[in-house]
Amino acid sequence: MMKEKTIDEIIKEEWLQFQRIHNRGGRAGCQDDWEQFEIMRKSQFMAWPESILDSYYDDLLSSQLQGRNLLFEKYAWMMESTSPEEFREIRRALPAITWIRRNRINRTAFIQARWGEAFATEYPSMAGSGRVFYTQDDKPWSTSIETYTRGELLSYSEKTEAQYSDFILSHEEEGVNLTKAVRENMVRLYGYPSLEHYENMLREGK
Repeated sequence: MMKEKTIDEIIKEEWLQFQRIHNRGGRAGCQDDWEQFEIMRKSQFMAWPESILDSYYDDLLSSQLQGRNLLFEKYAWMMESTSPEEFREIRRALPAITWIRRNRINRTAFIQARWGEAFATEYPSMAGSGRVFYTQDDKPWSTSIETYTRGELLSYSEKTEAQYSDFILSHEEEGVNLTKAVRENMVRLYGYPSLEHYENMLREGK
């Protein structure tokens, strides 16, 4: 399957699983915003190699057969930090995670949090309305980049997560901030020519 087609299929399946999440406080507004969801997810997946995309797509298809919802699991894992009491009530619905895998995920999530912090230094106007960076700054209403990334990785199969973690570590060793590439994809999907152009627009209040 071509990369673009795989990305489209992943996003469609994620959206279907996202629609099946029922929050205690009622339906979240983002569950009704397909356009925003598609752009945010596509900007991320465009930066991935095909091997990881294929593996994650297999995860999503397998989850259907297993009666699992990977989008539910992603947000449930985030609650380990943002809503510990509620997390304890749903922990039994989540798969067991080895300490080796947990440590690898923590390293990957921390790298991405650092990238987010570096991106905010370079593009403060763009980052101003974004997530806080580190788990220590989580609140029930505010999930950090580190915690969000950890939730995503914990919802992947170990095969997908290990490939992704190696992918992130290789960029870190090369001094490449993948967050910048993802944000570049995002602004282009919104119709702007570059990060610099969009940042300057925000600074000028346009």
